[in-house]
Amino acid sequence: MKNKILAVIPARAGSKSVPNKNIREIAGKPLIAYSIEHALESNMINRVIVSTDSEQYADIAKYYGAEVPFLRPAEYATDTALDYDVFFHALTWMKEQENYEPDIVVQLRPTYPVRRVEDIDAMIKMLLDHPEADSVRSMAKAAEIPYKMWCLAEQESVKKQTDDNTGCGEQKTKVQGQRILPLMTDIPECYNMPRQQLPQVYYQNACIDVFRPRVVLEQHSMSGDYILGYEMSENYDIDTEEDMEKAIQAMKGE
Repeated sequence: MKNKILAVIPARAGSKSVPNKNIREIAGKPLIAYSIEHALESNMINRVIVSTDSEQYADIAKYYGAEVPFLRPAEYATDTALDYDVFFHALTWMKEQENYEPDIVVQLRPTYPVRRVEDIDAMIKMLLDHPEADSVRSMAKAAEIPYKMWCLAEQESVKKQTDDNTGCGEQKTKVQGQRILPLMTDIPECYNMPRQQLPQVYYQNACIDVFRPRVVLEQHSMSGDYILGYEMSENYDIDTEEDMEKAIQAMKGE
């Protein structure tokens, strides 16, 4: 039986850093159109929906080929709403209203106009090939490494060390002359070691997330406990005007 693979593109109307960025025109199309097209071009995704709180966004999404089976409730479309809230609502609504339960869910953020469809399919296949895994996350090598990073600490909390490989106590805004604590403590005095001797670290680049529905519905998480990594070389997530220009240049091949 063919796997039911659902792509969800979350696109709320509010954005403060780049106003209306999800429908901002870039290279002749609204930004959200690119993620819809990526999902539709996938060889493995067989349903594409947009979760939005806006009728205008919904009309644009439908024009470019996505389904908009519901409008997202306002409480899940605030600045502080979590991805988990958005996906719990979407998956619960589709199960209750349509009796639809996907085998795999793919999150494609609408702020990523430059994305390889081959990467989407490879990540879906990776999760299907590893039944023990909860999710797959796209990532890229970090230019700056946490082993040489520091936190400001309140004097009264300097002696308080945590158990999660960090030495940061309470933090304050920039204060000159205040004592600092290393962010990482799993390697003694790692901040004094050559970079070449320190582990390579990666950051999640927000391009593609692939996960099993149970992660959201049962584990109340967006990633679960067993997470696989999929390495990429670029990051084109748009959060500022500078990011927008970078993406435009990449789309022009410059």
